[in-house]
Amino acid sequence: MINKEQKYIAWFIPAAYLFHLADEYFAGFYRWFSVIFNVNLSLNDFIIINSIGFTAAVAVATLYSLNKLNHFVIAVLSILFFVNGVVHIAASIFTASYSPGTISACLFYLPLGYLVYKKIFPLMPYQQRSISIAVGIIIQIVVAIIALNI
Repeated sequence: MINKEQKYIAWFIPAAYLFHLADEYFAGFYRWFSVIFNVNLSLNDFIIINSIGFTAAVAVATLYSLNKLNHFVIAVLSILFFVNGVVHIAASIFTASYSPGTISACLFYLPLGYLVYKKIFPLMPYQQRSISIAVGIIIQIVVAIIALNI
């Protein structure tokens, strides 16, 4: 049974995502990404990719809150967001420019990863923890490949 604290953590995921999307949108992530990687990620592409992601985050939080999903899915999403935050920081360092979204990633994604590590991971079997980390990283890679090839 999922308790109230775990439900709050689940709903922190789409809330953090929404703040991160606003940060990326207003700071022009899609333009920055296009210049840095010499691709053409349009605003429309950015909106489509993130609409799918945000819808999935809300669906996961809803189903988890209704006890229809286990801790694994929350762990995967938090790892995905944590990795995204680390990627933003690394991209800012390696490009010597601001990767739009870094501020919200530091404010929300990194603490979210830590929160899930402390509160959700201990509730999962060891193998699920390892697999959730791998799946979160793989999803981040797949989303990056999609953005690079649109």
